[in-house]
Amino acid sequence: MKKLSIVILILAFIASCSNQNKDNNAKDTRYQSATYTKPQNPQGATVALNSTDFRVDNDFIYYKGAIFTGKITFDLPQKSGYFFVSNGKLQGETEINYKLTGTKKVQVYEQGKLMQLTQTENNVTTVVDYSDDPASIDNRKIVKVATKYDKDSYSMDFVTLDGEIQKNGKTLKNLEVKEEDYQKYVSGVVEENGGIYKIYYNFDNSTGEVSETQYKLDSKKQKSEILSGVRKLSEINMVLENGMTLFRRIMSATGENTNPSTPAPEQPVQQNTGTAAPNTTDAANSTNPNPITSPAQSNQNDDDLATLDRVYDEVMHKNNKDILKTFSKQKLGYIRNTLFAKKGYIFTKSREYADYFSKKSWYNGRYNTDEILNPEEKKFVLIIKEYEK
Repeated sequence: MKKLSIVILILAFIASCSNQNKDNNAKDTRYQSATYTKPQNPQGATVALNSTDFRVDNDFIYYKGAIFTGKITFDLPQKSGYFFVSNGKLQGETEINYKLTGTKKVQVYEQGKLMQLTQTENNVTTVVDYSDDPASIDNRKIVKVATKYDKDSYSMDFVTLDGEIQKNGKTLKNLEVKEEDYQKYVSGVVEENGGIYKIYYNFDNSTGEVSETQYKLDSKKQKSEILSGVRKLSEINMVLENGMTLFRRIMSATGENTNPSTPAPEQPVQQNTGTAAPNTTDAANSTNPNPITSPAQSNQNDDDLATLDRVYDEVMHKNNKDILKTFSKQKLGYIRNTLFAKKGYIFTKSREYADYFSKKSWYNGRYNTDEILNPEEKKFVLIIKEYEK
C-alpha cells in the first residue's frame, strides 16, 4: 500500500511538470507569433512637397488649408523621396534616397510613431524594429535588428533573446545570444573554405554600429580563437529624429532650394595653416567667425552624416585618401567635427561649430571630453587634419 502511494505521488508530480511545460510552451508560442505588422500605405492624391501649399500645425500636416491624406513627394539636390500621410499624420512608408552616397532609408510610421527602419547601403540592408519606451527621450526603443547581404543574413530579437544566422544560405544551429554592456551579439560556428570559424553578429547600442566579426578556430571544441576578419555592415543613427521634424526640415528645404545664389558649405575659404583641435578651425578665428549661418546653407548641409559615412568608408576601408582632395579645407573641418558631433561632443571652444551643430536634429551634445573616439576614428581624424594644412 505504501509503495502504491509513492507511485501515485510520482505520477502526479510528472503530470504536474508536463502541464507546466505545456503552459510555458504555449506562452512562448503566443509571444513569438506576435510578429510586427506593417501598416498599409494610405490611399489619396500624390502631391509634390512645397512650402507654399503645405504647413504643419499642432503636429498635423495640412495641404491648402485642409488636413492631408495621400502621398507627398520631394526631389532636392542631395536627396529625394516621399511621405505617406493619413489624416495629417505620418502613416506607412517614408522613403529617403541620398544621392551622393546611394544610401536608401525607408521608415515606417503608425500614426506618427516610428515602427521600423530599413537602411540599404553598399548592397547591405539592415532592418530595425522599434517599440514604445516611456523611459527614453524619443519614446522609442530598438527591439530587433536584422541584416542581409549576398547570401548571408543575421537577426537578433532583444526581447526574446533569440537570434538567427545564415551563411551562404545555410542556417547555423546552436547559436548563442548575449548582451554585454552596450554590446549585443549572436554567434555561431560554421565550416567554410576548409576551416572552422566562429561568426559574431554585433550591435553596439551606444553607437548604432552593426558589424560582423569572424574568428578562426583550431577545432570544433573552440579551444582557441584567432581573429580573421571584421566588417562594418551598417550604422544606425541612435539619435532619432521625430518624423514631423524631418517633414518640416525637408519642406523648408524645398522653399529655400529655389535660391541658387546661396553658397554651399563646400565653398573654399581662405585660412591659415596649422593643426586644429577637435572642435576648432582657423576659419573660426578669421574676420568671419561663423561663415555658415544662413538657413539655406544649414538645410543644404543636413546630409552631414551621409557625407561623413561616405568619406570615412573611402578613407578607412578603401584606402582612398584622394577623396579628401575634392573638399575645401573648411569643408574638411566640418566633416571631421561631424564625427565628434555624432558621438555627442559638446563644442565649448568654437562658437562656429556649436551654432552649426546645435541646429541639427540628430545632434545630442552630452560629453565634455574629446576622448570619445575609438582607435580607427582617431586615425581618421589625424588623416583629415593632414589635408586641412
